[in-house]
Amino acid sequence: MERDFTLIWLPLARVAELTGRSVKTIRRLVKEGKLPAVKRLVPSGKSHTTKTFVLAAGELLDLEIADCKNKNQQGVCLDRELMNMGYDKRDCLFITAYIKAGNKEE
Repeated sequence: MERDFTLIWLPLARVAELTGRSVKTIRRLVKEGKLPAVKRLVPSGKSHTTKTFVLAAGELLDLEIADCKNKNQQGVCLDRELMNMGYDKRDCLFITAYIKAGNKEE
């Protein structure tokens, strides 16, 4: 029986922070195909910018959850997106910022 789950995608800078590596190293790992990543248009002031997001899975997802709990913060996401993942479609969240847990985005 197939389980339904949401995929979490993190910005390059966040992945670098969580793993203790540089953004340049994370970009290289993405380019080499060692980290699954996609680009999305993200609001930036009065315009938009393209950002690269890395799939948070396994150890990276564990690091993200632990760091959010430790800092008492929660992610602010783009709208949920249904994404084709090979033979299946998955619900995806792209985290763009963080706020203190319990606060609502203004």
